[in-house]
Amino acid sequence: MSAVLTRFDKAAMVAALGDVPWSDAPAQLKLKSRDFYWFSPVLAEKLDACRADLVVMPRDEADVIRIAAACARLRVPLVVRGAGTGNYGQATPFFGGVVMEMTGLNRLRWIEPGRIRAQVGIRIAALDALARKQGQELRHHPSTKRLSTIGGYFAGGSGGVGSVSHGGLREPGNLLGARVITVEETPRIIELRGQDTGLVNRTFGSTGIVTEIEMPLDPVRPWQDVLVSFPEINAALRFGRALAEAPGIAKKLVSLLGAPTVALMAPLRALVPPGRDVVPCMVDAAHLPALRDLAAAHGGRIDFTADSLEAETDPARTPVFEFTYGHTTLHALKTDKAITYLQSLYDIDRAEQQWAAVQARFPGQVLAHFEFMIWEGRTALSGVHLIRWLDAAHLQSVMDFHESIGAFVANPHVSTVEDGSRYKLAPGDQLRFKAEVDPRGLLNPGKMRSYVPQEEAA
Repeated sequence: MSAVLTRFDKAAMVAALGDVPWSDAPAQLKLKSRDFYWFSPVLAEKLDACRADLVVMPRDEADVIRIAAACARLRVPLVVRGAGTGNYGQATPFFGGVVMEMTGLNRLRWIEPGRIRAQVGIRIAALDALARKQGQELRHHPSTKRLSTIGGYFAGGSGGVGSVSHGGLREPGNLLGARVITVEETPRIIELRGQDTGLVNRTFGSTGIVTEIEMPLDPVRPWQDVLVSFPEINAALRFGRALAEAPGIAKKLVSLLGAPTVALMAPLRALVPPGRDVVPCMVDAAHLPALRDLAAAHGGRIDFTADSLEAETDPARTPVFEFTYGHTTLHALKTDKAITYLQSLYDIDRAEQQWAAVQARFPGQVLAHFEFMIWEGRTALSGVHLIRWLDAAHLQSVMDFHESIGAFVANPHVSTVEDGSRYKLAPGDQLRFKAEVDPRGLLNPGKMRSYVPQEEAA
């Protein structure tokens, strides 16, 4: 990292900040240098000691530009942070420097039919509530909707709730625009449109400072939280696929949690009979009769229904989406600290056989958690299984076995863009764009290992 200053000059940085709020309180430095990477024992060991030297809190885009210019001039690493709900250490500074918390940029820019634009620090739940006042809603959100910022989701996420109908965030039409600040002594503002937004999506803030996001909206629907249970997992897998592919049933979520996984989730245990595999889903209230018939045809039954919005807006309740995606692991960890997780992509046409092979090879060590989604235009099945932690070698053997049976792994126990990808590389267009907007490699250094700062390349 020769392009990055290794000795932090706090006095020079504070002078350059002017009246921009900042903190170097030890408790703040620790808190703002962490996210939920501790889901992974591997990352916890690697990242627990990482700390920023300074936390800065911009109030508007002018503050962001001032911070970016100061970091470029002083050669200071800069990590952009939302609410810190990511799982991979995206917001953890490997080389100290500045963490810039963006929650102060929380203003709505505008809402139009079919689209919304806002600053990146606004909470997703608040943004969706604003859209709902006009009869519209966001297509996607993470299981951390009630906490996450839209910018953190955009910069660190790939899909989530909504992916069963609309695919991941990079599917055409799911990201409409992004306003990006460069890290140069005289920062520039770049507007990305359409598919070019992929240049800054899921790059952990390493390919530009995003200050505004433009997302599509759909007409609001009366979503119902539903829990459908089954006596055995293959029936649940078949039902999940049938529901995901049912054109006449509007849905926003279709997940699957095996009975041993449900047993670790206290809020969910109270809602379904013990020993049953559960499909948590969100469907349009008008389509509940069709859902009930589909469940019965696959040997399942509906055990619980609730108004999704009421559950989401009541702090005392758990909406169904908080039983899924990353929240599944969070609930399980509250019961058993020796749990971690894995992300993989199963062959949906061979999923029953693949899952049987995993169970035979690792009995009681890999607990079922699946998410149905659209991937490259067709229904796909993601495994987000819970893993009973033994050691790093055992975890690697679980990943290797998945790969050997054609269930491709996206490793959540690493902190680089490349290694967490199924393809183990950073797209060339992202690398080129990083060279344009961050020539000295100051943005979240270490997170895009393929990138060589221009000063080093010269």
